[in-house]
Amino acid sequence: MRPSPLSMAYAVGAALVLAVLAQLPPLVLLSSPAGLLQDGTFGTHSLCYDITINSKPTPGQQWYTVHVHVDQKTFLSYDCGVDKVIFFGALGGKVNATITWEEHNNMLKEMRDILKLKLADIKAESSMARGLNTLEGRMSCQLKSHGSTNGSWQIGFNGQMWLHFNSHNRRWTEVHPGSDWMKKIWQNDREVTEFLHKSSKGDCRAWLEKFLVQRKAELEPTGPSSNSPKTVFHKFIAIMCISLALSLWIIDLI
Repeated sequence: MRPSPLSMAYAVGAALVLAVLAQLPPLVLLSSPAGLLQDGTFGTHSLCYDITINSKPTPGQQWYTVHVHVDQKTFLSYDCGVDKVIFFGALGGKVNATITWEEHNNMLKEMRDILKLKLADIKAESSMARGLNTLEGRMSCQLKSHGSTNGSWQIGFNGQMWLHFNSHNRRWTEVHPGSDWMKKIWQNDREVTEFLHKSSKGDCRAWLEKFLVQRKAELEPTGPSSNSPKTVFHKFIAIMCISLALSLWIIDLI
């Protein structure tokens, strides 16, 4: 039985589409443009600040240090002894060249002052904290592909994490057994709790977005790439439209 003209046209169109799909990289077949972030990449990005405050530093040891990571890669280190910031990699150099760094530096100093004062208050308030000379804080935030942000703080002493703070619900959780007394001290301090919420939920996301934009500018080639996800996807759509147009044209001819 001879195939109908309509089925022949559909067969031609399907063959063209399959030929296009065979030439596309796996990234286009597995990823969706809806998950494309502002920096042109897919997935979740993170920004993390590791902060250490030592109330009794040894000779040559700094009492306040900060290490900043984007997507688990260190790009910035702050040395309070000489009040100097050390930048690492292409992103660090890009940040160093922008006028926004001064504002970011002010945020690091605000963290320093608040956490230093909090450590002193804890030691004065409870005899159980007399041997706690070092406070470690880790502020982090994650920007997901659909635009939502998760922010949190971890607070530790003498190399051991004690508490976790969820910036979404402002809830404190014990990490180290027997730290209920420490949890009460922090959750009853509304001013510090508000600062931790604001810094991890608002400031952290704002800086992460800025750093991602700067990293994208640093990594982008001088000319448009024919293999980028967005470019390949647009080519795919264009060829699909051409395939459909050819199929309709064949139907008219038949």
